[in-house]
Amino acid sequence: MMKNSKFITIIALLLLLSCSSSPDDKIVLKTKEISYQGSGDKYRSIYYKITTELLLHKGRVSEAVDIFSSNIHYFTNENDFLNMINNARDLRQFEAIKIIVNKWLEIDNKDSYAHKIAFSIYIELGEFDLANKHFNFLYNEYLEKNQKSYIDIESILSKNIITKNVIEYFENNLSNYDNQTLLLSYIDLLQKNNLDELAISYFKNEKIKKDRIITRKYSKSLSKLNKTDMAITTLEDYLDSSSVTDREVSFELLGLYLKVDKFDQSTLLADKLVNIDYSDNDFIFRVALLCFDNENYNLSEKYFNILLSNSYASDNINFFLGQIDYEKGRYDEALLHYNRIQQGTFVNTKILSASKALYKKHGIEKALSYIESKISLKNKSDTLRLLSLKLSIYEEAKQINNIINTSSKILLDFPDDVRALYTRAIAFEKQGDISSMSRDFEKMIMLNPYDSIALNAYGYSLAINNMKLNKAESLIRRAIEIDPGNPAIIDSLAWVLYLKGSYEKAHTYSSLAYSKDQDPEIVEHYYKILLAINQFDKAEKILKKTIINNPNNKKLLKLLINGNQNASVIEM
Repeated sequence: MMKNSKFITIIALLLLLSCSSSPDDKIVLKTKEISYQGSGDKYRSIYYKITTELLLHKGRVSEAVDIFSSNIHYFTNENDFLNMINNARDLRQFEAIKIIVNKWLEIDNKDSYAHKIAFSIYIELGEFDLANKHFNFLYNEYLEKNQKSYIDIESILSKNIITKNVIEYFENNLSNYDNQTLLLSYIDLLQKNNLDELAISYFKNEKIKKDRIITRKYSKSLSKLNKTDMAITTLEDYLDSSSVTDREVSFELLGLYLKVDKFDQSTLLADKLVNIDYSDNDFIFRVALLCFDNENYNLSEKYFNILLSNSYASDNINFFLGQIDYEKGRYDEALLHYNRIQQGTFVNTKILSASKALYKKHGIEKALSYIESKISLKNKSDTLRLLSLKLSIYEEAKQINNIINTSSKILLDFPDDVRALYTRAIAFEKQGDISSMSRDFEKMIMLNPYDSIALNAYGYSLAINNMKLNKAESLIRRAIEIDPGNPAIIDSLAWVLYLKGSYEKAHTYSSLAYSKDQDPEIVEHYYKILLAINQFDKAEKILKKTIINNPNNKKLLKLLINGNQNASVIEM
């Protein structure tokens, strides 16, 4: 009877918890203080397990993680550990994860999954000595069992946020392991994070086996660093030396031809690849999409029409054919394609694309009326869809006041909507309302301190207004720790350093950003920074080259016309 009464007491307390009506209820905070008759850990374990499950079910994840980690000695099931680690990770509660994973390893110190999590968390926290302990365990397991998964660092560290810590750890420790499998995994991780300048340095290692895999990876990094001619030569040489047709390598070569507008080579190679197996619609779609992504709309349209005649994925094909017509200014034809889209998964895409075409053809009122006619307002989610679609049209029309008003309407019912916060912040900046802009960015960063997009946008917005440059630099450096390969963030750091007068440091970052992306704004910054360090000839050469590809960019043309006399003046 004693055992049954204790169990009934537990269930009664849990029912009380489950019936609480609001996430703000504080009943759960007392659970750690509840005492029982007797000292049976079995019932405490049942109690805390059900408590955490109920809290998770009610969306009170932070409280569940807190209770779980505070009462970790009552848990022994590894599935419970894994589930709570995933929840804690979503909340960035890394100290709680350390408690949980250490308990897990206390139960089973040979569990490779627990060691992988521990390695990942200690890397995230920059505690490299502890990380090294767990990686050495994984590496020894790999040597003993010859299973690649033990050192597949791209997979093991896939949830890590602070990329800078990952790179710092391996740059200091990779040489301790003479292993090509590990090296390739690290190269994959570098490429995934747009750190191709580092990846290139490892391809030059004499010990690395120069095979098909390495050739493709090397070409990929060259291309991303805009060394496209070298990338093309690398793949062409490989194909010339190969005794068999290699469709995948040829496909990658086609992408490079398209990137640098080699129209004749692109057309010949695309036709050759498609003719290898004219019935392979999946591959034809890949070719069509590759042409579309590289803005070769004529070639893309040709293959999409072939697929349409084959009745292949008609919704997808009509969407892309509509996009091609839209890009070419054929708005009536675009609308015909969009209206043929049937599947529910394409509904929002269809409405937005069609409304943009209507805006271009007939003006904003027609576009907004179309959106309103397509969405029936039954609940808050429908209202959010309606306002979000309208917001996209206002962005297209660059109507700042309507952008702010519509974002504000969204935020009344959805105060944590990141897209609305970001859009409104940028609109406030364009109005010169830096105080309101700052509030929205601060809210985004409060919601997610690791939001590299918000951190960078906030810092850069302060910089271009020449305000709080120290804070701007701090925000951008936080962003670059999370996403160190992003050319936009690298450029932001270069620009704020330039504004602070650190021209040589600015040049280091600006040249790196330019090597990755020749966006006109990046070029403009690079040009001015080159002038600041007296590299006039190089600055003029880069500017002229960019104007050839962007002949209608007024800011670049003005810089060229003004010449070196006014190039050092910062245009705000």
